[in-house]
Amino acid sequence: MNRTNTILIQAVSLGLLGALAPAQAQLLQPVAATQAQAILKPFAPAGTILTRGTTKITLDVVGGRTVGVLAEASLGNAEDAARAVLAAWGSPEENLAGLVKTFNDPKFQATARAGFVETTDDSGADLIAVKLTGTGAAARWNVYAAVNIQPDSLFPATTNALGNAGAPNVIRIFSDFQCPYCKQLWDTALVGWKAKPAEYRVLHHQFPLSFHKNAFAAAEASECAGAQGKFGAYADVLFARFSEWTPQAAPAANTSFNAYAKTAGLNATTFKLCLGSHSKKASVDAQFAAGKRVAVQGTPTVFLNGVKLADYTDAEELATAQAITTAKPSAGTVIGQRLQSFR
Repeated sequence: MNRTNTILIQAVSLGLLGALAPAQAQLLQPVAATQAQAILKPFAPAGTILTRGTTKITLDVVGGRTVGVLAEASLGNAEDAARAVLAAWGSPEENLAGLVKTFNDPKFQATARAGFVETTDDSGADLIAVKLTGTGAAARWNVYAAVNIQPDSLFPATTNALGNAGAPNVIRIFSDFQCPYCKQLWDTALVGWKAKPAEYRVLHHQFPLSFHKNAFAAAEASECAGAQGKFGAYADVLFARFSEWTPQAAPAANTSFNAYAKTAGLNATTFKLCLGSHSKKASVDAQFAAGKRVAVQGTPTVFLNGVKLADYTDAEELATAQAITTAKPSAGTVIGQRLQSFR
């Protein structure tokens, strides 16, 4: 459980229950849709700025989409700050009183004095930043809710790549070879991405789930294939023979994995030595651990240019992620600059 979850769970007991809707319910919408929410009705809009008295709400818009909502309000105007957060989360008016109660709680304010930037919930798709500055009449809330765009540095290293290295869009897939939904992705969406190597660079990250008995060994096998530059060919065979090896006991599955090496055009002797020595175990472990750090909870989990996708089959969602991450400046740059003042 991360620090924000601890803070917000405490907040739930103070009246926030029901307010924690996924932020992307409203983030990544066109700016007009964000402004049209009933929760923001008390504010006067002027472009991407909304005001009420001394409160200012700023919508960060990149690629025509709202990627962040910043509220600057006096300590006594906690309601205004709460309205901004609920607008980012797409939450209804009925949650306002609970969130205001949270902002007015002395314990929460003490935490806010130090400032924090954390993920909103366990999905890791969004961020919330809170900082309370000044004293007395000068005390002000600074609250920011934004899309969480993961930098390349947080993802695990992998040589399991398809597409051109210079492609403008990087798709990262955390996958489990024994996961039927991963097979579905490989057989459908991946076909389209592979057909556009100049547009998409696809990186495969190992995330074998513990309840799939042969998944870890399959991941090791694919890494051994990758060491020979044949990851894609071997993965094709693993998914094509899915119904064959997935129900097998471990010894039989191991025999199958070695047989598939020849089918995929690998040096069978080199492959067998690699698989038998478990020389790729550390790599699989490292990729799994890195996946946990970027809030991967199941498979397949897909990121496009650092944006965690709710539905990788949704063409509009993919187009939106591309638009906000390839714009100049990109959403990652805009959000990163905002967050500097909270750290």
